[in-house]
Amino acid sequence: MPESKTRHPHKHPDHHPKTAETQHKHKKTSRTIIATVLFCGLLGLAVSFFMAADSVTTLVAGTLLGCIAGYIFGYQVDKSLSKK
Repeated sequence: MPESKTRHPHKHPDHHPKTAETQHKHKKTSRTIIATVLFCGLLGLAVSFFMAADSVTTLVAGTLLGCIAGYIFGYQVDKSLSKK
């Protein structure tokens, strides 16, 4: 009898699941989104600094609004670039 017939199966599980239900898709944040969030956040900080330099809350609010706008803009750009 050949030796390959008497070997024990591998102890580790299969690396490739056979069904699509067992596969988990991880969302990867695109570099486009990260870049636009950073750029628009800094732009919002600069605009809020020139509007009201003495108010810290205005600086934080401007930065947050810039980051939110950058995320939305970056998501739309990434979605349009990834279309086939």
